[in-house]
Amino acid sequence: MKSNRKINIKRVFMLALLFVAAVVSSVAVLFGLYDKESVNASEENTGRETVTQTETAIRNASEPNDAEKWKEGIISYNGADYRYRSRLKNYLIMGIDNDGIAEEAADGLSGGQSDAMFLVSLDTAGKSVKVIAINRNTMVPVDIYDENGEYLGRMDLQICLQHGYGDGMKLSCTRSVEAVERLFDNVPISGYIALNMGGIENLNDAIGGVTLTPEQDVVYDGLRINKGEEITLNGKQAYAFLRARDIDQFGSADMRLERHMQYITAFLKKLMNDTGKAAAVYEAVSDYMVTSVDLVKLINSTKDMSFSDEDMITVDGQTVLNGEYEEFHTDPQALKDVIMTVFYEEVK
Repeated sequence: MKSNRKINIKRVFMLALLFVAAVVSSVAVLFGLYDKESVNASEENTGRETVTQTETAIRNASEPNDAEKWKEGIISYNGADYRYRSRLKNYLIMGIDNDGIAEEAADGLSGGQSDAMFLVSLDTAGKSVKVIAINRNTMVPVDIYDENGEYLGRMDLQICLQHGYGDGMKLSCTRSVEAVERLFDNVPISGYIALNMGGIENLNDAIGGVTLTPEQDVVYDGLRINKGEEITLNGKQAYAFLRARDIDQFGSADMRLERHMQYITAFLKKLMNDTGKAAAVYEAVSDYMVTSVDLVKLINSTKDMSFSDEDMITVDGQTVLNGEYEEFHTDPQALKDVIMTVFYEEVK
């Protein structure tokens, strides 16, 4: 079975635009909003007024209501009472499908896809770190914009696409944070770090390389990394390890996510044991990074925290092929279990 090739955000945008237009037209006909006389009243109209009204109507219909916002206080789950761990600090870490330095995108559809997404939760009281790996193809409600930044509506798409609908900088990151918050039942996210993949070599070398035993063979751009053979990855090898993906193989994004998880686990262990490298890490990747946090301060805050292989968490689900593109559908119960385990504590 063939896999999806790289998701074309502009093609998805056009499909979404057609979908939104069809829905709005259907609603207009259904509720008698179509006024033939007013439509034909003037040939001088450019259509901008009609589009603006449509976009406004869609935006208003798509805004979350109060019941969808983050639930504070006590909640019940499996017969017990739970409350949110208020001492948590949650951060979204993204790897962006862009080898260049971080700079503003050419238009509102060219922000780049977030090929790697990790939700990092720091327990400042319990002194522990947990990381949730998010499959790039996870289906979530994604906010759709046109190339000029006008809001069109919300549609279930791969979560990696949300970053593309923006400026490739802070706006794209903020929208990605909102998409992840929607996925995790509106759990609050304190900040984000987005790193263009072109900065991987510098990141890896800033901590003296990452040592691991690959669980997959990796062949990329003339480099070969052998399964089962321990290796300390240099910058180019780290890039290959994190970037390689056979787009003609079904589930290739899932396989690459497993490598991402292995690398991030080894990287965090090494960095947390030597937080003195925080400034060097920041200096190495600053040109490739967009962030809302003080990276050096954040790294230093993990100095006395624990992190093990068991603290790298995934959400169970199923990858399916829908036309040309893969979709990852989370198991609702598994997602709820992860949310409750990571972000909530039982009230005794």
